[in-house]
Amino acid sequence: MKVQNKILIVDDEPIILFYIQDLLGTVGNYIIESVDSGEKALDILSAFKPDLILLDIQLPGMDGYEVCRKIRSDDQYRFTKIIMVSGHARVNERLRGYEAGADDYIAKPFDNEELLAKVRVFAQLKNKEEVDQVKGDLLTLITHETRTPVSGIIGCAELLANDPSLSEEGRELAVLIAKSGQQLFQFMKNAVLLCKLKAGIELHYNPEPVTGMLANVINNLVEDHQDDEIRVITDFDDAIILQADWPLLINVFRMVIENAYKFSPRNGTITVTSRSENGMLIVSVTDEGEGVEPSMREQIFDEFAIKDVAHHQKGQGISLAICRYILHYHNGTIHVEGEPGSGATFVVKLPLREIEGIRE
Repeated sequence: MKVQNKILIVDDEPIILFYIQDLLGTVGNYIIESVDSGEKALDILSAFKPDLILLDIQLPGMDGYEVCRKIRSDDQYRFTKIIMVSGHARVNERLRGYEAGADDYIAKPFDNEELLAKVRVFAQLKNKEEVDQVKGDLLTLITHETRTPVSGIIGCAELLANDPSLSEEGRELAVLIAKSGQQLFQFMKNAVLLCKLKAGIELHYNPEPVTGMLANVINNLVEDHQDDEIRVITDFDDAIILQADWPLLINVFRMVIENAYKFSPRNGTITVTSRSENGMLIVSVTDEGEGVEPSMREQIFDEFAIKDVAHHQKGQGISLAICRYILHYHNGTIHVEGEPGSGATFVVKLPLREIEGIRE
């Protein structure tokens, strides 16, 4: 059974109320309420909780603009969609409606198919936005509630791994438990970060030397992967300074280089380079893994792109998606090059902004 969306119609003309109710009733998938004033609309909101409101502009007493502003001032209706309805199609009216918080506009007399299409699309959009919010809230809650127990598991496992009285097999199992706990904890952190990026964040820029930031990332990863016996070669342009939200951007370089570790063979080599070209910072990370099939070169940057883990996408399937989101915020890009069987090169490009007091 399909979900029945709730629609509130607000219009002071009885014939319009009847007409819209009859039209929507032909679809048979909506629960409909109607009122003839803005005050009545606000009174019914808390009890009815509409998914979508068809709101006439020219109402007696409180007009549609004021009603819209009052609804938008209450955070519990942030997902409720509002379509303004008017007998005029003037641009200034539409702009006032958008400024008041309306999602769309339709003029009387309206086309039946257009009205039904708008109602259907905005009802679906409202449902999707709510589901996305629930997903984000749930991931945040899970991460918060599991942080302490997972940290406890990791800590105890690391103590056991260093216990000389434990057998070699026991220590190996303890190391495995610790690594698995760390992977789980990192996945939860990444999932929450992805939700925040999709919801929208504010960047805080500061200038930092690219070489130093990359070196810090590489040093930490080399220590984490010292048992893999993978060599990292670097070739950096030490003169490059980049304006960026570095606490956020550093995740891109960490995830891309971590990705190279995942797909590098034992005793393999990872090459990391940086250079400036035509006002752009270009950072390349090359591994000696199996490479990426041409058909997968865009898909691997999608969320949970794990249809085929053989195509350079081990792990949870969100790290590269996070990279693309972060770079989008910085007006940057990421793509992958290389032939299958000959390794992969991930290329990150970011615009270099002129920094006051510094000349390249």
